[in-house]
Amino acid sequence: MRILFITATRIGDAVISTGLLSHLLKQNLGARVTVACGPLAESLFTAVPGLDRVIVLSKTTFSGHWFRLWNEVRKQRWDIVVDLRRSLIPYLVRTQRRYRLGPDDHRSHRVELLSQLFNLTPPSPPTLWVSADQQAKAQALLPNDGLIIALCPTAARPEKTWPADRFSALAAALIRVDQKFSSANFLLVGAEEDRPVLHQIAKSLPEGRSTILAGCSNLQCVAAALSQCAVTIANDSGLAHLAAATGVPTVALFGPTRADLYKPWGMRVAVVQAPEKQGRTCISDLEIDDVVAGINSVLD
Repeated sequence: MRILFITATRIGDAVISTGLLSHLLKQNLGARVTVACGPLAESLFTAVPGLDRVIVLSKTTFSGHWFRLWNEVRKQRWDIVVDLRRSLIPYLVRTQRRYRLGPDDHRSHRVELLSQLFNLTPPSPPTLWVSADQQAKAQALLPNDGLIIALCPTAARPEKTWPADRFSALAAALIRVDQKFSSANFLLVGAEEDRPVLHQIAKSLPEGRSTILAGCSNLQCVAAALSQCAVTIANDSGLAHLAAATGVPTVALFGPTRADLYKPWGMRVAVVQAPEKQGRTCISDLEIDDVVAGINSVLD
């Protein structure tokens, strides 16, 4: 049994797709899997059971990346091809069964939309596969004792990004008013280009109480680190989806994006959505007290 699984470029969408891949692996024990995904998401799939290879799809002009993918997979006869990118690949290779994502109905959460491909009820939740060596690397990054709060203060677009000084003020409020957080350590997570923002927040925290995890190229390591935290507070970003998929209590901060369609999927997730004012929604209008209430609700 050979499966070709074509999934997303962005981290959040790739995390959401892992539930569907997990379902396929459970239904087809012993299957060999080839995953095609964007470069940012590659490390999510390198510990997948039965993995043959991960093909990294880097976008090129005139959609040349699709031709390259076709050239990589055309000689193999596949049992199942799943395409979540709506390309023509499923119709250009030999396969017994093909599944191609249809149009977005703008009513269903992304997890539900993907699960409709296989008529799954309930939907198949995101699943992460983390290798032992990445677990060990994450453990080495974290403080040896004490409660840890993860802050993920960046996002792909400005309208999804709660200002850094609000994250600093949030951390100060948690330390000041909540006994269980009074001696907490903070894990500050972001990409390499986010390092200045992470350092800005770290400087506002008590000395020795922050750890910066910036530019980690392996998302399994990041997921393993987040899984050790008491709670993760994140903007509407791939890291929010990653945290929720680990099962850690997650508070996701949303601006104008529709949370009903794109919120992180998990049993312990709270969404704090910015209020609409004069016909527009701006994430900077989120109040610290609202975020604290979200944290308390997900922990309760």
